Amino acid sequence: MTNTRRWFAAAMIAALLGLVGASFAQDAFGTQLQTAIQHAGFATEAAERDAAVQHLGHVLNCSVGEGGEGFDASWGHPCGGQGAGLTSDIEAHPLVEDVRPLVDAARQLALAGLEATSLDGVRAAASGVRALLTALQEFGV
Repeated sequence: MTNTRRWFAAAMIAALLGLVGASFAQDAFGTQLQTAIQHAGFATEAAERDAAVQHLGHVLNCSVGEGGEGFDASWGHPCGGQGAGLTSDIEAHPLVEDVRPLVDAARQLALAGLEATSLDGVRAAASGVRALLTALQEFGV
């Protein structure tokens, strides 16, 4: 095999590995997104503030990933093993610059909702978070 063919074969393998890695990150993002939307819904339907906070905490943990800013293991981590967190895994998306503001806004709103003193305040924030995350899903992100 000539050097040119070796370089070509190595380039093709590297390209394929890159595609597999990007596909994995997008799949991880989609799985975490589904889980976060589900838990935002649980928070909006909670009958008690503590339950709403716990589910909104799940959304935050799914957003930032284990070890990310604001991660709190005491809430639980339903996205554990699904990826590195929405804020990290969105980086592999081809429209990252267009959709990152929605992920960031959802994370900020979740943080604000966790500080709300009333059940209605937590539920309202969770409803907004769910709407932002659902918008990502509806646009094929």
